[in-house]
Amino acid sequence: MLRPRLSALALVGFFFLANVPTAFATDGHFLHGIGAVNSAMGGAGISAPESLLGTFNLNPAGIMAFDGLRMEFSMEMFQADRTVSSSAPTPGGGTLSGSTQSKKAFVPIPAFGASYRLPGDRVVLGLAGLGTGGFGVDYPASAVPTAPGQSANPILLPQPNGFGQVYSDYSLLKIAASVAWAVTDDLWLGAALNIDRAALAVAPMPAASPDFDPATGTAFFPNATAADGAFGIGFQVGLLYNVNDIFAFGASYTSEQWFRPFEWNSTHANPNLANFGEPRTFSFKLNVPAVVGGGVAVQAVPELLLTADFKYYFYKNTPGFEIPSTGPFNADGSLAGFGWDNIYSIAFGVKYEPADIIALYGGYNFSDNPVPDSLSMINIAAPAIVQHHISVGVGIRATKQFEITAAYYHAFRNSGTGEILNPAIPPGTSSVTNSMQENSVLLQFSYVSRGAI
Repeated sequence: MLRPRLSALALVGFFFLANVPTAFATDGHFLHGIGAVNSAMGGAGISAPESLLGTFNLNPAGIMAFDGLRMEFSMEMFQADRTVSSSAPTPGGGTLSGSTQSKKAFVPIPAFGASYRLPGDRVVLGLAGLGTGGFGVDYPASAVPTAPGQSANPILLPQPNGFGQVYSDYSLLKIAASVAWAVTDDLWLGAALNIDRAALAVAPMPAASPDFDPATGTAFFPNATAADGAFGIGFQVGLLYNVNDIFAFGASYTSEQWFRPFEWNSTHANPNLANFGEPRTFSFKLNVPAVVGGGVAVQAVPELLLTADFKYYFYKNTPGFEIPSTGPFNADGSLAGFGWDNIYSIAFGVKYEPADIIALYGGYNFSDNPVPDSLSMINIAAPAIVQHHISVGVGIRATKQFEITAAYYHAFRNSGTGEILNPAIPPGTSSVTNSMQENSVLLQFSYVSRGAI
């Protein structure tokens, strides 16, 4: 029986790896939770391994909690509502202002994982493929006003006066090969090797040096719309200690995920130059920050589980997110980095089982905002600014081995405002505002070959 199941696992895993779409951000550029159960519990689970998918993401020691061969698959349908607004002075002494909404659609985000307890019951092995984060926008260019009184969004005016159309698409996949070991019945240790795959497309690409024409003073950024993929690698370690039947504590550390630089084939973009349309290449290094976290779980009564997590994300010194002390732009005019700050997140989750066949979930997640208001302009393509999330879910145990869970979460609208970073515009006379909220629905299937779900 095991061989057909493992063959099916490999087939589903191959399908997953070949069809990973863009995921969008909730805690920084990470999803706040993975899978319906973990998302419904606000992303909390470092000390409460209620879902295999969430446990793979949070604490590899937690997979020790699962018996037999366990498999979980979750599909998330995610929708982000993003808006950019701006204002700038006009040569005639007036002000031009406008607001633009990004193209909005539901995006599917899959997650798949499996674990197997070895004979002897002291070691559990696991493998997962998780869509864990990303960002993306699709803002149309704003038309140049042709008559007095017409409105326009100045930051989206065609180059060189604005950025023109702004498009970004970044997706992050984590493949985690994990092992958990029961040192004692109460103390579990875990480790995981992470192989990451990311893809990035941006237009225009501010991390490339602009094509500058000294005769006209115009500068055009090239496009990086032919998405490049890059592999990364990192690791994760964790522990979970069950104090007694009521209390449990957990902690985990995920290393920085080290990527090779993204590289693009593009063309020179300034129509005023003789090399317009000729080929050029450029690159940008974007790693994934290290994360440290801890959590506590309380089984208040047999039917009620309460859990809380704290995580800290080290964006500030991560390549691609860090900026030098000289400022966000290099000497050639290219963007040095997104300039994100280190952030923390707090997650609270609850699970209530009023009957053997049903489980109710609820959660709240707060994430600090990594994007400084002063750098709102250079983060139009990556507006990872939402902070407050609420989530709910329900699980139906169809059999002792099979469970279906549905969940929903909402990230409340948040905004950040800064100035247009252009030396030709006087300080205090312009603004750029990013605004974002999110909604998502999830469906998860869980199966275990031995014992009960």
